[in-house]
Amino acid sequence: MGNTHDPDFFLTSEWIKSALINLKLYNRNSNKTAILLGPNANLSPDIAAQVPTVTQELPTVEEITAYLPQILPEVYSKSEIHDLAIAAVGMYIADIEYGVHSVITDNLTAVEKLSAYKINLLKRVYNVEFLQPPAIEVGGLELMQESFKKYKRLTTPLAKAYNLRLPKGVLLIGPPGTGKSHSAKACSQRLGAPLIIVEWGNFRSYGNLAEYKLKKLLALVDRINRIIFYLDDFDKGFAGDDDLSRRLAGMLLTWMQERTSDVLIIASANNLDLLPPELTRCGRFDEIFKVDLPNYGERHEIFKIHLRRFDERFRNGNPFTVSEWRRLLKETQRCVGAEIQAIVERAAATTFCQMFPQDTFVLDELPPLEITLTSLLEARKNISPLAIREADKVETMRNKADLQGLPSSPVDSSIFSVGNVNIFG
Repeated sequence: MGNTHDPDFFLTSEWIKSALINLKLYNRNSNKTAILLGPNANLSPDIAAQVPTVTQELPTVEEITAYLPQILPEVYSKSEIHDLAIAAVGMYIADIEYGVHSVITDNLTAVEKLSAYKINLLKRVYNVEFLQPPAIEVGGLELMQESFKKYKRLTTPLAKAYNLRLPKGVLLIGPPGTGKSHSAKACSQRLGAPLIIVEWGNFRSYGNLAEYKLKKLLALVDRINRIIFYLDDFDKGFAGDDDLSRRLAGMLLTWMQERTSDVLIIASANNLDLLPPELTRCGRFDEIFKVDLPNYGERHEIFKIHLRRFDERFRNGNPFTVSEWRRLLKETQRCVGAEIQAIVERAAATTFCQMFPQDTFVLDELPPLEITLTSLLEARKNISPLAIREADKVETMRNKADLQGLPSSPVDSSIFSVGNVNIFG
């Protein structure tokens, strides 16, 4: 009989299809209706005309706003109900009711609690990472940050009055570890919009359910509307070049072309050659940024961001001299942001172990942890940068990105730039 565990088996088996057609044929005057319930209904063409399909869509903000007064105490104002409705978008009514009953014990944090409940629910149901706008720092990439500021202005009612819109999609290309995912989170912070992170390559692992999963996820994204939809490692989903990859790409392209929601799509890719050419043209991804290896000034900013996490001296000033910074930045040439983070974390751990060579109970007053240039240089020796280890592959990625991508960073004009070194001083 085939695999009866396949959710589509019931509607694709020949004998079931025949039974449904016969049921309609011989019972048309019996005033009886057979209702088939299920999470998915992909009807084959030979019975699609015989079996009407009704899909339960996610409720809109207006529908949720009209429903909430039925389950909320009367003390809630219209503005509070509206805020709760916005927080509840993306859930079905039954889930909203359960979530609301679990959070209304505290009026002051009801919206935050309902948002947290929704995030956990979406992670379980859709297997995606859903983040509220994070508070993060970005080292460098000023040109890309300026574009993110422009995107925020394009979401205003004034911009819409002039028929202006967000780009259909933004593609970030460059070697691994250069900050593409971090940039998507920075855009979320800049726009004040939640972020859905999806590993595009994972869809292929769903097999026959892949298209259903993607369709359901795109419907969710459309309903939430003002959100950033981030497709991580976008190129890996096309590595197989099989029929499923092409069908998924076709679904995404159609949705990107026809959607009317204010969703900003951001995708990241390391290898541009794996992406179908039709994906990278205007109308699909309107803006393509090259996220390159950080220059001297950017590495300086990235070091300070991570050093501030452990050494409070970097929060209030700059304990290193210019010559010390020059030495550190020279030794970390071709290191990306992720590798700089690892260097700082290793130096901080080494410093801690030197301060407390034996297990120590919690102290009443913690002595400051001071990371030295020596500890950073020692940690650098234990890091093998990808751009050196796989130089040929990384340079190929950079060259391909140069051909299609806009620069994310301006020319380095910091005092640490190679052009600003006084060779006679």
